[in-house]
Amino acid sequence: MLLRTLYYFYSLKRNLSLSLSDLQEIQRKSLRRIVRYAYENVPLYHRKFGQTGVKPGDIRSVRDLSRIPVTTKAEIQSSPLQDVLASGVETNGCVHIHTSGSTGRPLDVYLDRSAADYRFALMSRPFWENGIRPWHRMAIITIPSARRGYSTPKYRGLARRLHISMFDDIDQQLSILTEYRPDFLDSYPSSLLPLAHACLERGISIRPKLILTGAELLLPSDAETIRSVFGCDSVDGYGCLEIGPLAWECREHAGYHMNVDGVVMEFLDKDGKHVAAGERGEIACTSLVNYSMPFIRYLIDDQGTPSYEECPCGRPLPLMKMVEGRKDDFLTAMDGRIVSPLVFCYMLHLGYHEGVSQFRVIQEARDRLTIQLAGLKVQLDEKTAEDARSRIRETLGEGMQVEFQLVDRLDRDAGGKLRNVVSHVPAKWNA
Repeated sequence: MLLRTLYYFYSLKRNLSLSLSDLQEIQRKSLRRIVRYAYENVPLYHRKFGQTGVKPGDIRSVRDLSRIPVTTKAEIQSSPLQDVLASGVETNGCVHIHTSGSTGRPLDVYLDRSAADYRFALMSRPFWENGIRPWHRMAIITIPSARRGYSTPKYRGLARRLHISMFDDIDQQLSILTEYRPDFLDSYPSSLLPLAHACLERGISIRPKLILTGAELLLPSDAETIRSVFGCDSVDGYGCLEIGPLAWECREHAGYHMNVDGVVMEFLDKDGKHVAAGERGEIACTSLVNYSMPFIRYLIDDQGTPSYEECPCGRPLPLMKMVEGRKDDFLTAMDGRIVSPLVFCYMLHLGYHEGVSQFRVIQEARDRLTIQLAGLKVQLDEKTAEDARSRIRETLGEGMQVEFQLVDRLDRDAGGKLRNVVSHVPAKWNA
């Protein structure tokens, strides 16, 4: 509902004028409410709390959450719907979100209408904070199901949005963009990079005021390419379909502002303890707004680093540092070490090789990698390939077999995402 969304947006914007301690108090109160509600109305969580003898009254702060067992996607997927939905909830009155299943199996998520409106307001806040207004022209390159062609102006010229299918031919995308001349451009990094390479090759100039990225791991080198070609700054957003928007960049690029007025984000070590600021941890999220299908300490299979630094922008939202990718996107070395995709991609330097606009590394087995290279004019001589193999073996160990494949394009998953690194070898974090 428009009026409710506007009210939520106003409240969320007003929160940025509060102190961090005020925001943390809002978060604490919201946490206590959702925990009690989940315990009393959701069978899955009633059982999980009972396993450790925890009562809702025991959870008085974010630190107390460690007394509750974490929840995995596999648990949600394997549970009957009546076990994960709150009692009395009718699915036909909810907003239904179907995740892409990129990690193996899809997941059905249900939001009450109020939670859906709050999520939209939460998503809109970083747009506003980064200078985007409803009357600005925005082009969104996304999955075909969201494509609507030229958006009809609404509310006397507001909400001017153009959706373009990321599966359209590059020339078609360029034609649409040069005609539309967007003020802002929003898409996955893996869609923007081929577009940037095509602009350079064809001498086409597209000059938005700002680029927005999200949904995929954004390498600093890729961000620099995007900014250089399109002649503007770019900011990144971070979230997941189950929970919604989690964190976002402002133009200071000091880190990601965490939406503590909509979610609790915990960063956990291998023993399930909270890591210290500056240390990497596995992210567990608790939604503070979705009462139809609560997610309490839900592991989203991502790694991140909490920070106690303050952003120069002055906004009170706490910061997190670089998100390092999903767990199954980490590689396993010959000796069992887990190697971050960021480290691997920097070491490989494929992004700088002539003609390569996209690449994907697939770990088929502990001792076998396949590296797919895609681009308009990809060529790979044996010396370059052997140099890359040597760098890979220095990092992942001798005996690693490396095969290169030159492909016309890289296939995306059902949700339209493209990963740089995919591992079929389960990461053993506690090894």
